[in-house]
Amino acid sequence: MAWQEVINFLGGATAISLTVAFLGKKAIEAFLQGRIESYKKNLERIASENSIRFQRLHSERAEIIKDFYEKLAVLDDTLYSTLRPFQAVGEPELEEKVKELSVQFNDLREYFLPKRIFFENDLCELIDKILETAKGVFFDITTFPVDIKDTHYKYDRGLLKERHEFWEKARNIHNNEIASLKRDLEDEFRQILGIKA
Repeated sequence: MAWQEVINFLGGATAISLTVAFLGKKAIEAFLQGRIESYKKNLERIASENSIRFQRLHSERAEIIKDFYEKLAVLDDTLYSTLRPFQAVGEPELEEKVKELSVQFNDLREYFLPKRIFFENDLCELIDKILETAKGVFFDITTFPVDIKDTHYKYDRGLLKERHEFWEKARNIHNNEIASLKRDLEDEFRQILGIKA
């Protein structure tokens, strides 16, 4: 009888041990599952916050691109209007246009400098090149008196000829270099904004 009692005891103890082990395993699985769910929810929250932050940043960047491009388009239009060989009747005087050009250039540059961080290095270099080229055009057209009726030209026809050469150089730079750089910039902006070219 002693063996039967031992076997019954061992069988009962084994059953109890197996039951405790099974319940312990289930408790551990439930605990781990709860931790996994907690981590998943935390990761989802972080992903959501990052998505919102990215969307806000993209919206802010899109707004900066829009504002910068508007300022560039106005500057380009004023350059075109100023550099035309023949000025239309009723337009502001050439000297007034040149003053406005200076204001618009400075406005564009001052807008861009603190916002460079929103653009990749290649794009910053392209914008810098546009600004530098526009500044060169401005210097070309202001090297000599702007108004061809200026008294200096009345007494020095060679000076008037030099002035015309500088303005012609400025027109060529505007029509070729600045126009090409502006197209490249437009393509880059479209790509950033997800607009197909």
